[in-house]
Amino acid sequence: MSTNFRPPIVAVMGHIDHGKTSLLDRIRHATVATKEAGGITQHINSYQTEVSLKNGKKGKITFIDTPGHAAFCNMRVRGANVTDLVVLVVSAVDGVMIQTKECIAEIKKSSLPVIIAMNKIDLDGASPEKIKGQLVEADLTPEEYGGQIPVIPVSAKTGAGIDDLLESILLHAEIMELENHPELPLEASIIESKLDKARGPVASVIIKNGTLRLGDVVYAQDVFCKVKAMLDSSGNPVTEALPSTPVEILGFEKVPAVGALITPVKIDRIIIEAKKFATSADLVQLPIVIKADVEGTLEALKNSFSDDVRVISASVGAVTDNDIFLAQAAKAQVFAFNVAVPRFIQNLAENQKVTIIQSKVIYEIIENIQSQVLKMMDPTIEETILGEGTIIAEFKIEKVRIAGVKVTKGEFTKGDLIHLRHDEKITKDTKVEGIHQAKNIVEKVKVGVECGMTFKPYVDFKLNDVIIAYKK
Repeated sequence: MSTNFRPPIVAVMGHIDHGKTSLLDRIRHATVATKEAGGITQHINSYQTEVSLKNGKKGKITFIDTPGHAAFCNMRVRGANVTDLVVLVVSAVDGVMIQTKECIAEIKKSSLPVIIAMNKIDLDGASPEKIKGQLVEADLTPEEYGGQIPVIPVSAKTGAGIDDLLESILLHAEIMELENHPELPLEASIIESKLDKARGPVASVIIKNGTLRLGDVVYAQDVFCKVKAMLDSSGNPVTEALPSTPVEILGFEKVPAVGALITPVKIDRIIIEAKKFATSADLVQLPIVIKADVEGTLEALKNSFSDDVRVISASVGAVTDNDIFLAQAAKAQVFAFNVAVPRFIQNLAENQKVTIIQSKVIYEIIENIQSQVLKMMDPTIEETILGEGTIIAEFKIEKVRIAGVKVTKGEFTKGDLIHLRHDEKITKDTKVEGIHQAKNIVEKVKVGVECGMTFKPYVDFKLNDVIIAYKK
């Protein structure tokens, strides 16, 4: 590649059993000198390698291994989009599985180009055409089917197809024209961080722009660091790191967050979080991750929320580590409807301080979220939802507007406090002034009943508005 362009930064993702780690190991051993290969995985979970292909083409590629997709999720949610391209490893035997679908969802959200590495092509049970059909269903149409997604058959075991995969990566990099800017202000991202008993806080970092030098003072958002040591992916000390280079840094005052941006100036984390989650200056949202047993239920849940709820991720199947890491990065809760939460996932959630709310009743999930939204709007009160109804008609009697209401859940009683939800926004503070059934005035109506209601103070309701009865 031209020196005017930096090497591509490639995140390798895939289902836990589809050979992602084996593929990375095969690339390492195929492209890195033997004397270096043994120390790589001990030092850093990303590395840069120089590729020499059979056709004489040469170039460098930086690979990021994303176990559990934690780093990838954290980087995407925090806005640190250091990755240029994704290699999605899919087994030619097992095909697209639940974790594969989760990876695809993350890739689509990131809008990154993707190359499919169809691994285990050497096994007897390999069904490449079947797998390509599954990819079409997942909206990743292979090039040979008229799409834009390269699907490269490979074998991490035999090495077959590895050159084709690396060549495809370099070809994409050439098309992308990734500009090399070592002279710009430093911009880097933390891929992994930990507390080493002997060395203190340690962070694995990839440089996107600028140059990091030994002795530099930098910040991982608001965490101070004077770089007292830098190691390359083989564990060798270096004095500077250029764009696309992965290094391990020592010198942080405390362990920085995975996905944090590294810059020459301090960035206030509160400002970052506010920009990250607010879509407008006035909008406060409840971030959630949803898991459901089937697609139909998942869609029903997603369609039941107002704009006050931000769905970070929604997918079918058991709660996974990916869900927990994504929720942790977004400061979200996980709502699990009628799906399993394995014990190790519960332990992971506790360690990451992520709340998992489980239920086999869909309305319990909706009520919990709705109650939190109302509480978020006015944190000084606690509320319990008593009933819900939809305004399906409007009447006027002696200039008094009466709402025709169908009670869809719970019950309404004269004098109940009411929230009115209009255009997916909740308006607060009115009461049920009166309830009418035919020519009768009643004190209470229950689910399934249609009635007329008046409110005091007056609210300007419209058809299809939702009313919510609650008590403090």
